[in-house]
Amino acid sequence: MTPREQKLALILIGMMVLGAGGAGGYLLVWSPLEKQRETELALQTEIADLETSERAQLANAKKLAAARMRSLPADSDLARNEYVVALGRLLDAAGAPKGYVISAKQESSTSSKQVPEISKGKPVYTRVVCTVQVKKADMWVVKDFLKGYYDLGLLHQITHFSIKKEDEGAKNGAKRNDLTVDLTTEAIIVDGAENRRTLLRIPNAFGAAGGGGLYAAMTSQKEYGRGVTPQVLNSVLAKGRDYSLIVLKDPFNGPLAPPPPFKLSSIKDVKIVQDERPSPVKVAVSGEGAQGTKVTATASGKVFAEGALKVDPKTLAIELPKTSASEGTETVSVVAVSADGKVEKTSFKVTVEAAKVVEDRRPEVDGAIILTMVTFRSDGTASAAIRDAANRQRYEIEVNGKKVLVSKFYYIKDKKKEDDTDAHGVLTISDDNSKTKRTFKIVAVENDALVLEDQKPTAAAKPKSGPTNWPGKGGAPAKPSATNPISAIAGNMAAGVAPAPPKLYRWTVGQSLLTIVQLPDNEAKRLLKQAADNGPMAEVAAIGAQ
Repeated sequence: MTPREQKLALILIGMMVLGAGGAGGYLLVWSPLEKQRETELALQTEIADLETSERAQLANAKKLAAARMRSLPADSDLARNEYVVALGRLLDAAGAPKGYVISAKQESSTSSKQVPEISKGKPVYTRVVCTVQVKKADMWVVKDFLKGYYDLGLLHQITHFSIKKEDEGAKNGAKRNDLTVDLTTEAIIVDGAENRRTLLRIPNAFGAAGGGGLYAAMTSQKEYGRGVTPQVLNSVLAKGRDYSLIVLKDPFNGPLAPPPPFKLSSIKDVKIVQDERPSPVKVAVSGEGAQGTKVTATASGKVFAEGALKVDPKTLAIELPKTSASEGTETVSVVAVSADGKVEKTSFKVTVEAAKVVEDRRPEVDGAIILTMVTFRSDGTASAAIRDAANRQRYEIEVNGKKVLVSKFYYIKDKKKEDDTDAHGVLTISDDNSKTKRTFKIVAVENDALVLEDQKPTAAAKPKSGPTNWPGKGGAPAKPSATNPISAIAGNMAAGVAPAPPKLYRWTVGQSLLTIVQLPDNEAKRLLKQAADNGPMAEVAAIGAQ
Protein backbone atom coordinates (compact mmCIF):
# COMPACT_ATOMS: atom_id res chain seq x y z
CA MET A 1 0.00 0.00 0.00
CA THR A 2 1.20 3.38 -0.76
CA PRO A 3 1.69 5.85 2.03
CA ARG A 4 -1.31 7.75 0.82
CA GLU A 5 -3.49 4.70 1.00
CA GLN A 6 -2.19 3.93 4.45
CA LYS A 7 -3.20 7.41 5.65
CA LEU A 8 -6.59 7.09 4.13
CA ALA A 9 -7.02 3.67 5.74
CA LEU A 10 -6.03 5.04 9.13
CA ILE A 11 -8.40 7.98 8.73
CA LEU A 12 -11.19 5.62 7.75
CA ILE A 13 -10.49 3.32 10.67
CA GLY A 14 -10.43 6.33 13.04
CA MET A 15 -13.71 7.58 11.68
CA MET A 16 -15.22 4.11 12.05
CA VAL A 17 -13.96 3.90 15.64
CA LEU A 18 -15.35 7.36 16.41
CA GLY A 19 -18.67 6.53 14.81
CA ALA A 20 -18.91 3.26 16.68
CA GLY A 21 -17.91 5.00 19.92
CA GLY A 22 -20.43 7.79 19.39
CA ALA A 23 -23.19 5.33 18.62
CA GLY A 24 -22.27 3.26 21.65
CA GLY A 25 -22.10 6.33 23.86
CA TYR A 26 -25.51 7.49 22.69
CA LEU A 27 -27.09 4.09 23.09
CA LEU A 28 -25.34 3.07 26.26
CA VAL A 29 -24.88 6.40 28.13
CA TRP A 30 -26.80 9.38 26.78
CA SER A 31 -30.08 7.68 26.09
CA PRO A 32 -30.35 6.03 29.57
CA LEU A 33 -29.45 9.31 31.23
CA GLU A 34 -32.14 11.15 29.31
CA LYS A 35 -34.71 8.54 30.19
CA GLN A 36 -33.66 8.78 33.84
CA ARG A 37 -34.03 12.58 33.76
CA GLU A 38 -37.48 12.27 32.19
CA THR A 39 -38.51 9.72 34.82
CA GLU A 40 -37.14 11.92 37.61
CA LEU A 41 -38.98 14.95 36.24
CA ALA A 42 -42.20 12.95 36.03
CA LEU A 43 -41.76 11.79 39.61
CA GLN A 44 -41.07 15.33 40.81
CA THR A 45 -44.18 16.56 38.99
CA GLU A 46 -46.22 13.76 40.51
CA ILE A 47 -44.84 14.54 43.99
CA ALA A 48 -45.64 18.23 43.55
CA ASP A 49 -49.16 17.34 42.43
CA LEU A 50 -49.58 15.04 45.42
CA GLU A 51 -48.28 17.70 47.81
CA THR A 52 -50.64 20.26 46.29
CA SER A 53 -53.47 17.78 46.64
CA GLU A 54 -52.45 17.09 50.24
CA ARG A 55 -52.44 20.79 51.10
CA ALA A 56 -55.82 21.18 49.47
CA GLN A 57 -57.17 18.20 51.39
CA LEU A 58 -55.78 19.57 54.67
CA ALA A 59 -57.39 22.93 53.94
CA ASN A 60 -60.63 21.19 53.05
CA ALA A 61 -60.38 19.09 56.21
CA LYS A 62 -60.12 22.28 58.28
CA LYS A 63 -63.07 23.75 56.41
CA LEU A 64 -64.98 20.51 56.92
CA ALA A 65 -64.18 20.54 60.65
CA ALA A 66 -65.34 24.16 60.86
CA ALA A 67 -68.43 23.28 58.83
CA ARG A 68 -69.23 20.40 61.19
CA MET A 69 -69.01 22.80 64.14
CA ARG A 70 -71.32 25.28 62.40
CA SER A 71 -73.60 22.49 61.28
CA LEU A 72 -76.82 21.66 63.06
CA PRO A 73 -76.42 18.73 65.52
CA ALA A 74 -76.43 15.20 64.12
CA ASP A 75 -79.84 14.32 65.62
CA SER A 76 -82.24 15.53 62.91
CA ASP A 77 -85.29 15.72 65.21
CA LEU A 78 -83.37 17.68 67.83
CA ALA A 79 -81.85 19.91 65.13
CA ARG A 80 -85.25 20.68 63.60
CA ASN A 81 -86.92 21.50 66.92
CA GLU A 82 -84.06 23.63 68.22
CA TYR A 83 -83.76 25.48 64.90
CA VAL A 84 -87.44 26.43 65.15
CA VAL A 85 -86.85 27.63 68.72
CA ALA A 86 -83.83 29.68 67.60
CA LEU A 87 -85.85 31.37 64.85
CA GLY A 88 -88.54 32.23 67.38
CA ARG A 89 -85.98 33.74 69.75
CA LEU A 90 -84.57 35.84 66.89
CA LEU A 91 -88.05 37.14 66.08
CA ASP A 92 -88.73 37.96 69.74
CA ALA A 93 -85.39 39.76 70.04
CA ALA A 94 -86.23 41.76 66.90
CA GLY A 95 -89.55 42.84 68.40
CA ALA A 96 -91.76 40.90 66.00
CA PRO A 97 -95.48 41.09 66.91
CA LYS A 98 -96.95 38.01 68.53
CA GLY A 99 -98.75 35.67 66.18
CA TYR A 100 -95.86 34.92 63.83
CA VAL A 101 -95.81 31.41 62.36
CA ILE A 102 -92.76 29.14 62.04
CA SER A 103 -93.27 25.81 60.28
CA ALA A 104 -90.72 23.03 59.79
CA LYS A 105 -91.03 21.26 56.42
CA GLN A 106 -89.86 17.83 55.36
CA GLU A 107 -87.20 17.84 52.64
CA SER A 108 -88.67 16.81 49.29
CA SER A 109 -87.29 13.84 47.38
CA THR A 110 -86.45 16.12 44.43
CA SER A 111 -84.27 18.43 46.51
CA SER A 112 -82.59 15.50 48.26
CA LYS A 113 -81.49 14.11 44.88
CA GLN A 114 -79.65 17.37 44.17
CA VAL A 115 -77.34 16.89 47.18
CA PRO A 116 -73.87 15.49 46.32
CA GLU A 117 -73.07 12.08 47.77
CA ILE A 118 -69.97 10.78 49.54
CA SER A 119 -70.87 7.28 48.48
CA LYS A 120 -73.91 5.56 47.05
CA GLY A 121 -76.96 6.64 49.08
CA LYS A 122 -74.91 8.72 51.56
CA PRO A 123 -75.40 12.50 51.02
CA VAL A 124 -72.84 15.06 52.12
CA TYR A 125 -75.49 16.93 54.11
CA THR A 126 -79.18 16.87 55.02
CA ARG A 127 -81.42 19.92 54.70
CA VAL A 128 -83.67 21.30 57.46
CA VAL A 129 -86.26 23.61 55.90
CA CYS A 130 -88.46 26.12 57.77
CA THR A 131 -90.93 28.76 56.63
CA VAL A 132 -91.56 31.96 58.58
CA GLN A 133 -94.44 34.41 58.32
CA VAL A 134 -94.64 37.65 60.29
CA LYS A 135 -97.55 40.08 60.06
CA LYS A 136 -97.83 43.67 61.28
CA ALA A 137 -94.06 44.07 61.08
CA ASP A 138 -91.99 47.15 60.33
CA MET A 139 -88.55 47.54 58.80
CA TRP A 140 -86.90 47.57 62.22
CA VAL A 141 -88.17 44.03 62.76
CA VAL A 142 -86.88 42.99 59.33
CA LYS A 143 -83.47 44.57 59.87
CA ASP A 144 -82.97 43.23 63.40
CA PHE A 145 -84.13 39.72 62.46
CA LEU A 146 -81.79 39.51 59.46
CA LYS A 147 -78.90 40.88 61.53
CA GLY A 148 -79.47 38.22 64.20
CA TYR A 149 -80.02 35.53 61.54
CA TYR A 150 -76.64 36.08 59.90
CA ASP A 151 -74.90 36.47 63.26
CA LEU A 152 -76.20 33.07 64.41
CA GLY A 153 -73.14 31.36 62.95
CA LEU A 154 -74.97 28.31 61.53
CA LEU A 155 -74.78 26.81 58.04
CA HIS A 156 -78.08 28.19 56.80
CA GLN A 157 -79.38 30.48 54.11
CA ILE A 158 -82.60 32.18 53.06
CA THR A 159 -83.90 30.65 49.82
CA HIS A 160 -87.10 32.68 49.54
CA PHE A 161 -87.83 36.17 50.89
CA SER A 162 -90.77 38.49 50.27
CA ILE A 163 -92.18 41.60 51.94
CA LYS A 164 -95.68 42.78 51.15
CA LYS A 165 -97.30 46.01 52.32
CA GLU A 166 -100.87 45.70 53.50
CA ASP A 167 -103.31 47.82 51.54
CA GLU A 168 -105.53 49.47 54.17
CA GLY A 169 -106.26 52.75 52.47
CA ALA A 170 -105.03 56.26 53.03
CA LYS A 171 -106.43 56.49 56.57
CA ASN A 172 -103.55 54.41 57.88
CA GLY A 173 -100.89 56.00 55.73
CA ALA A 174 -98.81 56.98 58.76
CA LYS A 175 -98.49 53.39 59.92
CA ARG A 176 -95.19 51.62 59.42
CA ASN A 177 -95.98 48.26 61.00
CA ASP A 178 -98.08 47.15 58.03
CA LEU A 179 -95.67 44.68 56.41
CA THR A 180 -96.16 40.95 55.94
CA VAL A 181 -92.86 39.07 55.74
CA ASP A 182 -92.63 35.57 54.25
CA LEU A 183 -89.35 33.70 54.04
CA THR A 184 -87.97 30.20 53.66
CA THR A 185 -84.72 29.25 55.34
CA GLU A 186 -82.62 26.13 54.89
CA ALA A 187 -80.06 24.85 57.38
CA ILE A 188 -77.92 21.76 56.84
CA ILE A 189 -76.68 18.84 58.92
CA VAL A 190 -73.24 17.96 57.58
CA ASP A 191 -72.25 14.29 57.52
CA GLY A 192 -70.17 13.62 60.63
CA ALA A 193 -71.59 16.62 62.53
CA GLU A 194 -71.19 16.77 66.30
CA ASN A 195 -73.77 14.71 68.16
CA ARG A 196 -74.39 17.48 70.68
CA ARG A 197 -77.57 18.23 72.63
CA THR A 198 -77.53 21.95 71.82
CA LEU A 199 -78.15 23.82 68.58
CA LEU A 200 -75.06 25.99 68.98
CA ARG A 201 -71.72 24.62 70.02
CA ILE A 202 -70.86 25.41 73.66
CA PRO A 203 -67.56 27.37 73.72
CA ASN A 204 -64.64 25.79 75.57
CA ALA A 205 -64.42 28.96 77.66
CA PHE A 206 -67.23 27.62 79.85
CA GLY A 207 -65.03 24.68 80.75
CA ALA A 208 -62.07 26.96 81.47
CA ALA A 209 -64.18 29.23 83.67
CA GLY A 210 -66.32 26.69 85.51
CA GLY A 211 -64.48 23.41 85.14
CA GLY A 212 -65.49 20.17 83.50
CA GLY A 213 -68.67 19.89 85.57
CA LEU A 214 -70.08 23.14 84.22
CA TYR A 215 -69.11 22.27 80.65
CA ALA A 216 -70.69 18.81 80.94
CA ALA A 217 -73.89 20.32 82.33
CA MET A 218 -74.01 22.96 79.59
CA THR A 219 -73.59 20.39 76.82
CA SER A 220 -76.05 17.87 78.25
CA GLN A 221 -79.16 20.07 78.28
CA LYS A 222 -80.53 21.70 75.14
CA GLU A 223 -82.10 24.52 77.17
CA TYR A 224 -78.67 25.71 78.36
CA GLY A 225 -77.44 26.18 74.81
CA ARG A 226 -80.29 28.53 73.93
CA GLY A 227 -78.76 31.29 76.01
CA VAL A 228 -75.26 31.00 74.55
CA THR A 229 -74.08 33.96 72.48
CA PRO A 230 -73.14 32.73 68.97
CA GLN A 231 -69.46 32.74 68.03
CA VAL A 232 -69.24 34.16 64.51
CA LEU A 233 -65.76 33.42 63.13
CA ASN A 234 -66.41 34.61 59.57
CA SER A 235 -69.40 36.90 59.35
CA VAL A 236 -71.19 37.15 56.02
CA LEU A 237 -72.17 40.72 56.82
CA ALA A 238 -70.02 43.55 55.53
CA LYS A 239 -67.79 45.03 58.21
CA GLY A 240 -68.48 48.62 59.14
CA ARG A 241 -71.72 48.85 57.17
CA ASP A 242 -74.67 50.53 58.89
CA TYR A 243 -77.67 48.34 58.12
CA SER A 244 -80.00 50.72 59.95
CA LEU A 245 -80.04 52.71 56.71
CA ILE A 246 -82.48 50.06 55.49
CA VAL A 247 -84.92 51.40 58.07
CA LEU A 248 -84.02 55.05 57.53
CA LYS A 249 -84.72 54.70 53.81
CA ASP A 250 -87.80 52.51 54.20
CA PRO A 251 -88.69 51.45 50.62
CA PHE A 252 -92.30 50.66 51.60
CA ASN A 253 -93.30 53.65 53.75
CA GLY A 254 -90.74 56.23 52.78
CA PRO A 255 -87.86 57.73 54.79
CA LEU A 256 -88.22 58.01 58.56
CA ALA A 257 -89.30 61.34 59.99
CA PRO A 258 -86.65 63.10 62.11
CA PRO A 259 -86.82 62.14 65.80
CA PRO A 260 -88.64 64.50 68.19
CA PRO A 261 -86.45 66.95 70.11
CA PHE A 262 -85.12 66.05 73.53
CA LYS A 263 -87.70 66.72 76.25
CA LEU A 264 -87.78 66.54 80.05
CA SER A 265 -91.33 65.95 81.27
CA SER A 266 -92.66 68.05 84.12
CA ILE A 267 -92.65 66.43 87.57
CA LYS A 268 -95.67 66.62 89.85
CA ASP A 269 -95.28 68.02 93.35
CA VAL A 270 -94.68 65.41 96.05
CA LYS A 271 -96.01 65.01 99.58
CA ILE A 272 -93.99 63.06 102.12
CA VAL A 273 -94.59 62.02 105.73
CA GLN A 274 -92.34 62.90 108.64
CA ASP A 275 -89.81 60.16 109.58
CA GLU A 276 -90.89 57.92 106.69
CA ARG A 277 -88.74 56.93 103.71
CA PRO A 278 -90.29 58.64 100.64
CA SER A 279 -90.83 56.76 97.39
CA PRO A 280 -88.38 57.60 94.57
CA VAL A 281 -89.48 60.37 92.22
CA LYS A 282 -89.43 59.21 88.60
CA VAL A 283 -87.93 61.43 85.91
CA ALA A 284 -89.19 60.93 82.34
CA VAL A 285 -87.17 62.00 79.29
CA SER A 286 -87.96 61.44 75.62
CA GLY A 287 -86.85 62.38 72.16
CA GLU A 288 -83.47 62.47 70.47
CA GLY A 289 -80.60 61.63 72.82
CA ALA A 290 -82.86 60.36 75.61
CA GLN A 291 -80.89 57.13 75.76
CA GLY A 292 -77.91 57.85 78.00
CA THR A 293 -79.37 60.95 79.65
CA LYS A 294 -77.72 62.15 82.87
CA VAL A 295 -79.96 63.71 85.54
CA THR A 296 -78.94 65.81 88.54
CA ALA A 297 -81.26 66.97 91.33
CA THR A 298 -80.48 69.70 93.87
CA ALA A 299 -82.32 70.52 97.11
CA SER A 300 -82.75 74.14 98.19
CA GLY A 301 -82.06 73.39 101.87
CA LYS A 302 -85.43 74.21 103.48
CA VAL A 303 -86.33 70.61 104.38
CA PHE A 304 -83.43 68.50 103.14
CA ALA A 305 -79.75 69.34 103.40
CA GLU A 306 -78.81 71.80 100.69
CA GLY A 307 -77.01 70.17 97.78
CA ALA A 308 -77.26 67.28 95.35
CA LEU A 309 -79.71 64.43 95.85
CA LYS A 310 -79.00 60.85 94.85
CA VAL A 311 -80.24 59.86 91.36
CA ASP A 312 -80.33 56.28 90.06
CA PRO A 313 -78.34 56.38 86.77
CA LYS A 314 -80.36 53.51 85.26
CA THR A 315 -83.94 54.45 86.15
CA LEU A 316 -83.30 58.21 86.51
CA ALA A 317 -85.32 58.13 89.77
CA ILE A 318 -84.56 60.75 92.44
CA GLU A 319 -84.17 59.29 95.93
CA LEU A 320 -85.54 61.67 98.55
CA PRO A 321 -84.03 61.32 102.05
CA LYS A 322 -86.10 60.73 105.18
CA THR A 323 -86.66 63.90 107.21
CA SER A 324 -87.58 64.51 110.84
CA ALA A 325 -89.17 67.88 110.02
CA SER A 326 -92.90 67.96 110.79
CA GLU A 327 -93.70 70.61 108.20
CA GLY A 328 -92.15 72.65 105.41
CA THR A 329 -91.82 72.87 101.64
CA GLU A 330 -88.69 72.05 99.65
CA THR A 331 -87.95 73.01 96.05
CA VAL A 332 -85.95 70.45 94.09
CA SER A 333 -84.29 71.61 90.86
CA VAL A 334 -83.79 68.97 88.16
CA VAL A 335 -81.37 69.21 85.22
CA ALA A 336 -81.30 66.61 82.43
CA VAL A 337 -78.46 66.47 79.90
CA SER A 338 -79.07 64.30 76.82
CA ALA A 339 -76.51 62.01 75.25
CA ASP A 340 -75.70 64.67 72.65
CA GLY A 341 -75.38 67.51 75.19
CA LYS A 342 -78.83 69.14 75.10
CA VAL A 343 -79.99 70.52 78.47
CA GLU A 344 -83.52 70.60 79.89
CA LYS A 345 -84.54 71.92 83.33
CA THR A 346 -87.56 71.63 85.60
CA SER A 347 -88.39 71.66 89.31
CA PHE A 348 -90.95 70.30 91.74
CA LYS A 349 -91.95 70.94 95.33
CA VAL A 350 -91.79 68.52 98.24
CA THR A 351 -94.25 69.18 101.09
CA VAL A 352 -93.76 67.50 104.48
CA GLU A 353 -96.80 66.33 106.42
CA ALA A 354 -96.76 65.35 110.08
CA ALA A 355 -96.85 61.63 110.72
CA LYS A 356 -100.34 60.32 111.35
CA VAL A 357 -100.86 58.75 114.74
CA VAL A 358 -102.67 55.44 114.41
CA GLU A 359 -104.61 54.51 117.52
CA ASP A 360 -103.88 51.01 118.74
CA ARG A 361 -107.28 49.57 119.65
CA ARG A 362 -106.02 46.18 120.70
CA PRO A 363 -106.84 45.20 124.29
CA GLU A 364 -104.46 44.90 127.23
CA VAL A 365 -104.18 41.37 128.63
CA ASP A 366 -101.96 41.95 131.68
CA GLY A 367 -104.68 40.57 133.93
CA ALA A 368 -104.60 37.21 132.11
CA ILE A 369 -100.83 36.70 132.51
CA ILE A 370 -100.18 34.86 135.80
CA LEU A 371 -97.10 33.48 137.56
CA THR A 372 -98.22 29.89 138.21
CA MET A 373 -95.25 28.37 140.06
CA VAL A 374 -91.74 28.77 141.46
CA THR A 375 -89.85 25.57 142.30
CA PHE A 376 -86.46 24.93 143.93
CA ARG A 377 -84.82 21.56 143.26
CA SER A 378 -82.45 19.56 145.44
CA ASP A 379 -79.63 19.95 142.90
CA GLY A 380 -79.52 23.71 143.50
CA THR A 381 -81.49 24.72 140.39
CA ALA A 382 -84.85 26.44 140.20
CA SER A 383 -87.64 26.95 137.70
CA ALA A 384 -90.69 29.15 137.28
CA ALA A 385 -93.65 29.22 134.89
CA ILE A 386 -95.87 32.05 133.63
CA ARG A 387 -99.14 31.36 131.79
CA ASP A 388 -100.74 33.77 129.31
CA ALA A 389 -104.36 32.58 129.27
CA ALA A 390 -105.41 35.19 126.72
CA ASN A 391 -103.04 33.95 124.02
CA ARG A 392 -102.37 30.35 125.07
CA GLN A 393 -98.73 31.14 125.70
CA ARG A 394 -96.35 29.92 128.38
CA TYR A 395 -93.05 31.33 129.62
CA GLU A 396 -90.63 29.01 131.42
CA ILE A 397 -87.61 30.19 133.44
CA GLU A 398 -84.74 27.82 134.28
CA VAL A 399 -82.07 28.99 136.79
CA ASN A 400 -78.76 27.17 137.24
CA GLY A 401 -76.20 29.10 139.28
CA LYS A 402 -75.87 32.50 137.65
CA LYS A 403 -77.32 31.31 134.33
CA VAL A 404 -80.95 32.13 133.57
CA LEU A 405 -82.70 30.68 130.50
CA VAL A 406 -86.09 32.08 129.46
CA SER A 407 -88.15 30.10 126.93
CA LYS A 408 -91.42 31.11 125.30
CA PHE A 409 -93.95 28.56 124.05
CA TYR A 410 -97.34 28.63 122.34
CA TYR A 411 -99.98 25.95 121.89
CA ILE A 412 -101.72 24.71 118.74
CA LYS A 413 -104.47 22.21 119.53
CA ASP A 414 -102.81 21.32 122.85
CA LYS A 415 -99.44 20.79 121.15
CA LYS A 416 -96.61 22.78 122.70
CA LYS A 417 -94.40 24.70 120.24
CA GLU A 418 -91.26 26.68 121.12
CA ASP A 419 -91.39 30.28 119.95
CA ASP A 420 -88.30 32.03 121.34
CA THR A 421 -85.42 31.56 123.79
CA ASP A 422 -83.21 34.03 125.69
CA ALA A 423 -80.09 32.79 127.48
CA HIS A 424 -79.41 36.09 129.29
CA GLY A 425 -82.40 36.11 131.62
CA VAL A 426 -84.49 38.62 129.65
CA LEU A 427 -88.25 37.97 129.89
CA THR A 428 -90.15 39.60 127.01
CA ILE A 429 -93.93 39.34 127.35
CA SER A 430 -95.61 40.22 124.06
CA ASP A 431 -98.04 38.98 121.41
CA ASP A 432 -99.58 40.11 118.14
CA ASN A 433 -103.14 40.43 119.43
CA SER A 434 -102.79 42.86 122.33
CA LYS A 435 -101.00 46.03 123.38
CA THR A 436 -99.24 44.25 126.24
CA LYS A 437 -95.50 44.70 125.74
CA ARG A 438 -93.30 44.28 128.83
CA THR A 439 -89.58 43.49 129.04
CA PHE A 440 -87.97 42.40 132.33
CA LYS A 441 -84.62 41.15 133.54
CA ILE A 442 -84.75 38.22 135.99
CA VAL A 443 -82.95 39.58 139.09
CA ALA A 444 -83.83 36.99 141.75
CA VAL A 445 -85.87 33.83 142.31
CA GLU A 446 -87.46 33.75 145.76
CA ASN A 447 -89.43 31.06 147.57
CA ASP A 448 -92.76 31.97 145.95
CA ALA A 449 -91.92 34.94 143.75
CA LEU A 450 -89.75 36.41 141.01
CA VAL A 451 -87.92 39.71 141.33
CA LEU A 452 -87.88 41.52 137.97
CA GLU A 453 -86.11 44.65 136.74
CA ASP A 454 -88.17 46.69 134.28
CA GLN A 455 -86.04 47.21 131.15
CA LYS A 456 -88.41 49.95 129.91
CA PRO A 457 -89.39 51.97 132.98
CA THR A 458 -90.91 54.78 130.87
CA ALA A 459 -93.65 52.33 129.84
CA ALA A 460 -94.34 51.15 133.38
CA ALA A 461 -97.74 52.80 133.73
CA LYS A 462 -100.26 50.00 133.99
CA PRO A 463 -103.29 49.98 131.67
CA LYS A 464 -106.68 48.57 132.40
CA SER A 465 -107.21 44.85 132.43
CA GLY A 466 -108.19 43.23 129.13
CA PRO A 467 -110.24 40.11 128.37
CA THR A 468 -109.07 36.77 129.70
CA ASN A 469 -109.74 34.64 126.64
CA TRP A 470 -108.14 36.55 123.76
CA PRO A 471 -107.24 33.97 121.01
CA GLY A 472 -104.15 33.72 118.84
CA LYS A 473 -100.42 33.03 118.78
CA GLY A 474 -97.84 35.26 120.44
CA GLY A 475 -95.80 37.82 118.59
CA ALA A 476 -92.07 38.42 118.29
CA PRO A 477 -90.16 39.87 121.28
CA ALA A 478 -90.09 43.65 121.42
CA LYS A 479 -86.85 45.28 120.36
CA PRO A 480 -84.85 47.10 123.08
CA SER A 481 -85.31 50.85 123.08
CA ALA A 482 -82.63 53.09 121.61
CA THR A 483 -80.12 54.47 124.09
CA ASN A 484 -79.08 58.08 124.43
CA PRO A 485 -75.85 58.29 122.38
CA ILE A 486 -74.42 61.00 124.67
CA SER A 487 -75.06 58.85 127.72
CA ALA A 488 -73.55 55.85 125.95
CA ILE A 489 -70.30 57.74 125.33
CA ALA A 490 -69.84 59.86 128.44
CA GLY A 491 -72.44 58.59 130.94
CA ASN A 492 -75.65 60.15 132.19
CA MET A 493 -73.83 62.88 134.08
CA ALA A 494 -72.14 64.07 130.88
CA ALA A 495 -75.55 64.26 129.25
CA GLY A 496 -76.80 66.44 132.07
CA VAL A 497 -79.36 63.86 133.24
CA ALA A 498 -79.29 62.17 136.66
CA PRO A 499 -79.33 58.37 136.35
CA ALA A 500 -82.79 57.01 137.15
CA PRO A 501 -82.83 54.26 139.81
CA PRO A 502 -83.75 50.84 138.46
CA LYS A 503 -87.36 49.78 138.98
CA LEU A 504 -87.76 46.32 140.50
CA TYR A 505 -90.99 44.42 140.90
CA ARG A 506 -91.91 41.38 142.99
CA TRP A 507 -94.21 38.96 141.17
CA THR A 508 -95.77 36.46 143.58
CA VAL A 509 -97.15 33.04 142.57
CA GLY A 510 -100.85 33.35 141.68
CA GLN A 511 -100.53 37.06 140.94
CA SER A 512 -101.19 38.59 137.51
CA LEU A 513 -98.87 40.92 135.65
CA LEU A 514 -101.40 43.68 136.21
CA THR A 515 -100.97 43.62 139.99
CA ILE A 516 -97.21 43.19 140.45
CA VAL A 517 -95.77 45.46 143.13
CA GLN A 518 -92.83 47.83 142.71
CA LEU A 519 -90.17 47.45 145.42
CA PRO A 520 -88.75 50.36 147.44
CA ASP A 521 -85.43 51.73 146.23
CA ASN A 522 -83.44 50.49 149.24
CA GLU A 523 -84.75 46.93 148.86
CA ALA A 524 -84.14 47.12 145.11
CA LYS A 525 -80.50 48.09 145.69
CA ARG A 526 -80.04 45.24 148.20
CA LEU A 527 -81.46 42.64 145.82
CA LEU A 528 -79.38 43.93 142.91
CA LYS A 529 -76.19 43.69 145.00
CA GLN A 530 -77.12 40.23 146.21
CA ALA A 531 -77.77 39.07 142.65
CA ALA A 532 -74.45 40.54 141.49
CA ASP A 533 -72.58 38.72 144.27
CA ASN A 534 -74.38 35.37 144.43
CA GLY A 535 -76.56 35.14 141.34
CA PRO A 536 -80.36 35.11 141.06
CA MET A 537 -80.92 32.21 143.51
CA ALA A 538 -82.16 34.37 146.41
CA GLU A 539 -83.49 31.43 148.43
CA VAL A 540 -80.16 29.56 148.21
CA ALA A 541 -78.24 32.74 149.07
CA ALA A 542 -80.43 33.29 152.15
CA ILE A 543 -79.81 29.72 153.38
CA GLY A 544 -76.06 30.15 152.85
CA ALA A 545 -76.12 33.38 154.85
CA GLN A 546 -77.78 31.55 157.77
